[in-house]
This record gives sequence, C-alpha cells and structure tokens, in this order.
Amino acid sequence: MEIGVLRRDGRTDPFFDGTASDRLVIKRCEACDRWFAPDAAGCPECGEEDLGWAQASGAATLVTWTVLPKDPPAFLALVELAEGPWLHARLDGAARADLREGLPLGVAFEHPDEGESYILFRPWTE
Repeated sequence: MEIGVLRRDGRTDPFFDGTASDRLVIKRCEACDRWFAPDAAGCPECGEEDLGWAQASGAATLVTWTVLPKDPPAFLALVELAEGPWLHARLDGAARADLREGLPLGVAFEHPDEGESYILFRPWTE
C-alpha cells in the first residue's frame, strides 16, 4: 500500500533518525519512567514538558484494525507497544483470518527511495 512521501518537520527528527537505522524511538519521561507516543508534548503525570527520546523494544500487540478495500487489501492498525504507548501503523504480512485483538506483533521498517523511512508491524514469529 502506498502511503505517500513522508517528510520530517523538525519535531520528528529523532523518530525518523531511528527509523532510518531500523530502531523504533519514542518519547520517554525520565522522571516518571513512562513512555509516550512520538507526538507527545509533555508528561501528564509529572508535568515535564521536555520529554526525551529512547529506543523501544519494537514488540507490540494488536488493539484494533481496519481493512481498506484495495487489491491487495491494506491493513491499518492501532497497536500497543510493550512500553505502553499506542501507535497507528500499517500491518504487513498479516492474513485477514489471523487478525485478532492481542495478536503479538513486531516492528519492521520500510526504506522508500524517496522520503523518510517508516514503521509497520508484522505478526510476531519466533
């Protein structure tokens, strides 16, 4: 599924630096030891406004999804990272019949010829 060309905007540089090197980097409050999605502006627990960036494990579970009627079908998902934050992302390598709430997923990275690298999630296989 084509998602268009992604461009960084200054606020997302650490996230896209991570995806370029196959690392999932999200925001983290050092004071509270809590993790947040990359677009978080501050910590609601302690009020810290300057959240740091840290590497997440890339493990996630499927929360919910939708199937776009394309050929082949495209799967868009809401996933919960092992660290806690929820992210919207594309599913890859998933069969419609296998999708279920709680399905273990792992992060993968796409490196398009143009624009920023981005994340997607695939069913976890050991």
